[in-house]
Amino acid sequence: MGRTGGARQCIALALVLSLGTAASPGLGASRAAEPDPERPSTVVVRVQDGGFHWVDAGVGAVAALATTLLAFGLVLALRSDRAEDRQTTRRSSERERS
Repeated sequence: MGRTGGARQCIALALVLSLGTAASPGLGASRAAEPDPERPSTVVVRVQDGGFHWVDAGVGAVAALATTLLAFGLVLALRSDRAEDRQTTRRSSERERS
């Protein structure tokens, strides 16, 4: 038997096993048919939606803008400190050289 014979046997075995598991009932199949008296029934609630809510979109847009401005301000604040440190370092190194 060559490689193709072994591959065919593996495919045939996989097919038989998959068909066998698909045809057999699940472990909880008999349980699912009987309703559980301790579990309440499912309630479906319908909500009438009027469409797009502009107020909610506006709140989200303002929150995103505020977060962006806060991050931008934080970057500028940290960057200006670094620029001042560089100038101070340059001045002190120029003083040491002279």
